[in-house]
Amino acid sequence: MKKNRLALLVLGLGMTGFMNAQTIPSLEGVADGIHHWNLEHPERTYARYAPEQYKEIADNFIAYQNEDGGWPKNIDWLAILPTDSVYQALKERYKRSTLDNRNTYSQINYLAQVYTKTKDSRYKASVLKGLDYLLKIQKKNGGWRGWDVDAITYNDEVTTGVLELFLHINEGDINYTWLDDAMKKRIYQALQKGIDIILRTQYVQNGTKTVWGQQHDNETLLPVQARTFELPSLVSTESCSVLKFLMEIPHPSAQVIEAVKAGVAWLEKSAIQGIRIEKVEIKPDQIINAEYPYDLKVVKDKKAPRIWARFYELDTNKPFMARRDGTKVYQLSDVDPERRTGYDWYTYAPEAILKHYPQWLAIVEAEQAYAGYEVLNNMPAFYQQLKQSLTYPLAWGNAPEKDFNRWRAQAREKLLECMQPAPPQADFDMKVIESEQREGYTAQKIVFNVSGYSRVPAYLLVPEGKGPFPAVLLLHDHGAHFTIGKEKMVRPFNVSETVMQDADDWAVRCYDGQYVGDFLARNGYVVLAVDALFWGERGRKEYADYDAQQALSANLLQMGMSFGSLIAWDDIRSAEFLSSLPNVDKEKVGTMGFSMGAHRAWMTMAATDAVKAGAAVCWMNTTDSLMTLTNNQNKGGSAYSMIIPDIRRYMDYPHVASIACPKPMLFTNGTKDKLFPIEGVKSAYETMRQVWESQDAGEHFQTKIYDLPHFCSKEIQQAILDFFNKEFHVGNINK
Repeated sequence: MKKNRLALLVLGLGMTGFMNAQTIPSLEGVADGIHHWNLEHPERTYARYAPEQYKEIADNFIAYQNEDGGWPKNIDWLAILPTDSVYQALKERYKRSTLDNRNTYSQINYLAQVYTKTKDSRYKASVLKGLDYLLKIQKKNGGWRGWDVDAITYNDEVTTGVLELFLHINEGDINYTWLDDAMKKRIYQALQKGIDIILRTQYVQNGTKTVWGQQHDNETLLPVQARTFELPSLVSTESCSVLKFLMEIPHPSAQVIEAVKAGVAWLEKSAIQGIRIEKVEIKPDQIINAEYPYDLKVVKDKKAPRIWARFYELDTNKPFMARRDGTKVYQLSDVDPERRTGYDWYTYAPEAILKHYPQWLAIVEAEQAYAGYEVLNNMPAFYQQLKQSLTYPLAWGNAPEKDFNRWRAQAREKLLECMQPAPPQADFDMKVIESEQREGYTAQKIVFNVSGYSRVPAYLLVPEGKGPFPAVLLLHDHGAHFTIGKEKMVRPFNVSETVMQDADDWAVRCYDGQYVGDFLARNGYVVLAVDALFWGERGRKEYADYDAQQALSANLLQMGMSFGSLIAWDDIRSAEFLSSLPNVDKEKVGTMGFSMGAHRAWMTMAATDAVKAGAAVCWMNTTDSLMTLTNNQNKGGSAYSMIIPDIRRYMDYPHVASIACPKPMLFTNGTKDKLFPIEGVKSAYETMRQVWESQDAGEHFQTKIYDLPHFCSKEIQQAILDFFNKEFHVGNINK
């Protein structure tokens, strides 16, 4: 539709005229405000900017913008006048910000065009301030109020004008491509609320949808009065603005299509035949306003094109008008002379809607043959079909191999195949950088080679006494918090105050004020905590940035490696390093993680037997439950660190975790965890339980569901310690 309108514009103006129109920002949107200034200032002797002087006009807009981001109304925006003198000439009430007379959104659009042309940051800042104003004043019901009454207003294109601006931004208007994602999201949400209120305010007459009123009550949504002569009614002019907006929506919903069809049907039915409105010359002493040096009258004319009244009675569709005192009349001649010429009581506006309607309807009907938008909330529109196609042929019970040990070997081989390529290995070559004596254990800052690519810092906690000791590889969470990694699990030392405060705060927010690593070390466990790539000391050189993880993942993929797989390989190698330490009992090495760390824990359990038992807190579910339009997993950024390419073609999450069987595993989740739907948690638990029980290892598979959000409480940490102690036959020091 946009291309068709563009083609018509080029044909009408000619190419030269069209190019000029594109060069000079349009002043059409602010013409109404200038018109009202002229009504109140008939003597105008000042100079004015030419339309070509768009920077000077834009500077006027900036000068008059209010602190709240909106604009006062009824100003000659092209006037070359001191700002103060214009303000003094304005009525006091006109100085407040408003959308009346097509105000504010028109200034924003003009300034955005000038910013595109000049890249002057002043215009960008003004646009942002204006957009923020529009978003803040949107009513909870989705509409915007006008000047005369606190109601959802379509008069002067108040609501539809804002929504048209938001629609153009949402559809990629080149003058707004610089807006950040947060602003675009706010605009999209406001647009959807606005469309919804339009559909909800369409007046239903005897069971049939019709059109709209000028204003609608905020609660009942019924048409209401504004000025004394603007009575509750069905209106043609404003309804045309509503229909024009609805017909601009690409790939409209069934509800929008129904609304347009009903509105067009009402316009067809409500047209008036056989009259025209004629200007009548009057004597100079009869002129009330210099802008209207004439009178108007209705003339009968059988050849006249059809015309529409502005107001129609709600229940009878009978055209009417009104006087200043609110008296309803049915003849134009009965309207006071000042209102008779100073208000548009009749209109030809519906003709343009009706002319365009067949073309719009043909496009809409043609679009029924294809999906239109194929991405919904970051998900492909066919996501349900994709999920249904996942049969998980290599899951235990689905796979043709019925010997569990051989299946386990095949499933692990496939998992590692999907994780390829593995980073090159290197000797660990551990070095202790510094150490700190703590109550019952020593905290060491070490470095070792986790791969041929990376020599990494880590915390190693070693209990006092003679080993070998049981050990736990601690795998930190994601949390969209990248400035620390290993410090989330082990209390850091000899670090800056900033890092210390960051770590202490994170321990409170996610771990109930207790460092898991220190808790385990006090209870006799060697603990290793390493930064995952992109976190802590392995983070981004420039600064921590959420969006950069997606860029990192894309760059790795372009070089044949996935972010999630690289993290998994590092975890495998870290487990092998921990198991290799002389003071560690190789048969008593476990792994534990919270959130992303939980995913890492059961992945490590599945991928290597260097770890003998695992605990996973708040990360287990099914693809069916996670891949929905509303789950956090579909946002992309955080998920990249846990995606193993192609693995879903063979196994779901619980199937991969089941490769760990018959090794002991503890899984916990929370009923209030919004990231992991509890039904998906229970389904995954049941799938894994069946695997462990099939191998007579049910007693080594534990699940616990707490009445908690996404959180690793002290109670859960104690349950993990008890679990490891039981499975590793360790006496609980219980410190």
